Amino acid sequence: MNDTQNFTQLSQWLAWLEQAHPIHNIELGHERIKQVAKTLGLLTAQVPVVTVGGTNGKGSVVACLEALSNSHQLKIGSYTSPHLIEFNERIKINGQPASDQVLMDAFAVIAQAQQDTPLTYFEFTTLVGLYIFQQADLDLIVLEVGLGGRLDAVNILDADISVITSIGLDHTDWLGDTLEKIAHEKAGIMRHNQLAIIADPNIYSLLQDDLKHIQPQVSLAQADYYYQVSDDKWSFSVGDIRLTDLPLTDLYVSNVAAALRAFSALFAHKVVLDKVKNALQDIEFIGRFQKLSQQPLIIVDVAHNPDSARLLNDKLLNLKAKQQLHISAICGMLKDKDVKRSLQQMSAIDDWLLIDLPEPRGAKGQYLLDIISEWQGAKQDNAKSYSQLVEAWQDYWQDTELNKNSQSNTAEQCKREQALIVFGSFVTVGKMLEYWNKFHKTNKSL
Repeated sequence: MNDTQNFTQLSQWLAWLEQAHPIHNIELGHERIKQVAKTLGLLTAQVPVVTVGGTNGKGSVVACLEALSNSHQLKIGSYTSPHLIEFNERIKINGQPASDQVLMDAFAVIAQAQQDTPLTYFEFTTLVGLYIFQQADLDLIVLEVGLGGRLDAVNILDADISVITSIGLDHTDWLGDTLEKIAHEKAGIMRHNQLAIIADPNIYSLLQDDLKHIQPQVSLAQADYYYQVSDDKWSFSVGDIRLTDLPLTDLYVSNVAAALRAFSALFAHKVVLDKVKNALQDIEFIGRFQKLSQQPLIIVDVAHNPDSARLLNDKLLNLKAKQQLHISAICGMLKDKDVKRSLQQMSAIDDWLLIDLPEPRGAKGQYLLDIISEWQGAKQDNAKSYSQLVEAWQDYWQDTELNKNSQSNTAEQCKREQALIVFGSFVTVGKMLEYWNKFHKTNKSL
């Protein structure tokens, strides 16, 4: 603690945190974090807690609950990970990242309470979030599971409502190498006699043993609550609540419906159709099929495992079905992911720009290129590796500008036909967003 007493900037705390608690050191279990949490009275919350788990879709549910709470004038604290650009993104009040000062104050409290108890990076930051929420006058706390569920740091709090969005093969080194083993870890966030929302009917069978053991109040999509998509609208119903003509978003309806189910369970008497519509129209979800530009179309998405890559590819194929698009991809992945199966989902991609990500977890662009070449028989003219994202972007942008200025295409034709997707990991998308903010300042026409 002595080393931190003179810290005056958040960057100093973050550097200390990374050194003292390296971000890539993972130790699942609750003994350490519970010891510190008990000291600070953080093992119980004074307001309802929603814990969201699942292989993909967790962040979508959190974003929806933030939007719904804001539109209904309720105060919500949300904890998510990882961040894309700034650490502050992990801990939000009413959808707004915590300020540097609020974070520094919380860091100091946790560091003091920790004493000699060893904590991982995620355990420390989870305690920071819980402490900040304890100090705020909230109506709701939403916690996104970081890894698995049963042994994850956020699971030290008993959830009033648990949400499981999906189950897929990811983090197999930690969670197990079968869907059944992974389902068991996800199910660990459920509590006896508390509401457990299962967003995907297809995963219900994987959870059967745990449901019998834990005995939560199960709320299964399309069995307890219902949603139906029609053209450009959709409807939701549960019990006496009927919400119709809801606007579609870029988020999957199954995840939005799960968020609505959780929200209506907690605040049924406050649910207003117009406020729900406003919430869905106002959702801002950074890094999830986020459109940075319309002409040319530039999209970023944090898809980083086979299931999320498949869903992303479906969206891209739908875009291609509506208009003639030549889709290029800037992709960087972590080598502890199922890189091969993830890339093989992406049949919509015409050109590949494959980038290195930093060690120790980052995969080399050449490694991705080798996989693409083996899978597609790709030649150097439609797949290339780069050491940095900025190099890939500059190469893509130069080609786009050359095509735009060619005699065979008008500028508008080129802009309509060119599209870029940046995906593969939170690191890749974070780098792109950071670079885009700088690039866009000098290219106001986009």
